[in-house]
Amino acid sequence: MSADLRRAALAAWVAAEGRIDVITAANRLGVAPETIRRDLRAMERSGRLQRVHGGAVAAAVDPILALGRPATVAESDRGWARAVWRQLPRSGTILLGAGEPTLALAELIISEAEDLTGLTVVTNSLDAALVLSRAPGLSVYNIGGTVSARTRAQEGDWALTELRRLHTDVSVICPAGISPEHGLTQPTPAAAAVSEAEVAAGAATLVLVEPAALGSTALVRFAGLDQVDRLAVAGPVDEDTLRPYRNADVKIIPTTDRTAGSSTEPDAIVGA
Repeated sequence: MSADLRRAALAAWVAAEGRIDVITAANRLGVAPETIRRDLRAMERSGRLQRVHGGAVAAAVDPILALGRPATVAESDRGWARAVWRQLPRSGTILLGAGEPTLALAELIISEAEDLTGLTVVTNSLDAALVLSRAPGLSVYNIGGTVSARTRAQEGDWALTELRRLHTDVSVICPAGISPEHGLTQPTPAAAAVSEAEVAAGAATLVLVEPAALGSTALVRFAGLDQVDRLAVAGPVDEDTLRPYRNADVKIIPTTDRTAGSSTEPDAIVGA
């Protein structure tokens, strides 16, 4: 049984019974008690339950749920999120821009990662910073600045001043639109200014977009396709949609049964 199926069963038992015992769960699933303990640690980090002596109980109200965001990555999102996470380093620095896909990536990181001592993540997303604060060993820095009422991203002069001081190994950016004709775009000048600074801060740029962003154009352009090192799509997309980006020499990260085309995954964007 895969870890995902075991953890789904554990979550169902906790929801139905209020508590799950390590030994009982191990016997039910036919695995070692240490396997269950490892699953419970991962589930606690993702906010799905709370460990207690000998087992686990239902989690208290999660601060991310209170903010109106999901506390865990949907099972259908794990394929693309894992593919992106494989491209990112386990030491050094990552800059994580604001957006629903990067928040889902942050949730995947804390649900799967072990000790991330040696890795630093900087983000202008309040939601992502709160999620990532649970990851063992990970150093998390929040940029600060004016908080967007719509996205809870931090923008404005304060954010730009901090971003312009940074140099990171990888910047992960979520544009509202990306097209061969107009490059990468955001809906407001403030969001575009932050994204432009995030691209400039990274030695490499990984663009992470929802399928609807492909071929679309928002109000303000902040970068061209020539500034993109990798492109990943957080959802299913056909090869015809991706072809213009391949033709522009953008490397596409295959996302495990969600992206048609080549099954060969490019090398990690920087050394892991």
